[in-house]
Amino acid sequence: MTNRDILIPIIATSLLLFLLSTFIFAFLAIYQRKRRQYKVEKQLLQIQFTEELLHTQIEIQEQTLKTISQEIHDNVGQVLSLAKLNLNTFPSNTDESIQTKVGDTKELIGKAINDLRDLSRSMHGDKIADLGIQEAIANELKILQNTRQYKTELKIIGEPFRLNNEEEIVIFRVLQEALNNGIKYSKAQNITVTLAYESRIFKFIYADDGVGFDTSLLQSSHKGIGLKNMQNRTTLIGGIFSITSIINTGTTIQITLNK
Repeated sequence: MTNRDILIPIIATSLLLFLLSTFIFAFLAIYQRKRRQYKVEKQLLQIQFTEELLHTQIEIQEQTLKTISQEIHDNVGQVLSLAKLNLNTFPSNTDESIQTKVGDTKELIGKAINDLRDLSRSMHGDKIADLGIQEAIANELKILQNTRQYKTELKIIGEPFRLNNEEEIVIFRVLQEALNNGIKYSKAQNITVTLAYESRIFKFIYADDGVGFDTSLLQSSHKGIGLKNMQNRTTLIGGIFSITSIINTGTTIQITLNK
């Protein structure tokens, strides 16, 4: 047997093994690529499902608030207006002390009507969008300051520009959640809201001088639920949400939007 007769089977076998190895590597590479693609598609579907679920939840919340707002405006406000009109029917020749009480009652009802009007406006998403974020926030801070328990301030930095309706509603709802937490837990006396407008960036900053809290405990507290709502809403508009809090110093919440 010649060397050629020996080499031919060896070469053929080596070539076969090479082709087989190439096939196996190619198969494994395709399998791994398909597997990665499947994981990516699965993650995208999960993200899409989560976003759609959040959108649905927020739409339900907004519709509920809108219904309550309409109820306050159409029914409660109307009843108070009628009560105020009835007070006007009291004869002017009655006892002076009674006239004084009637006048004081009319003032109280008038204040209640105005407060309810402001409350109704703050619950109605369409009205928030109509007012614009600056006026909507200013009205909300005014309602709080009128209680005479808090000092509030709205700061505007830069040249203001309008956000889209969804962004303005989300910013406003985050403010309401922050104020709610501030009233219930922080014992703050001073609350400042800053709207900062840069060339391609918008920042919403809420700051109070309350007792603060340990942010690591948020997941196990009622405040954690409010924080999750703020984060979820911010995520839906593509914003960046952050919160810092220092014990006995205060809390700061910030939303950053790239425009």
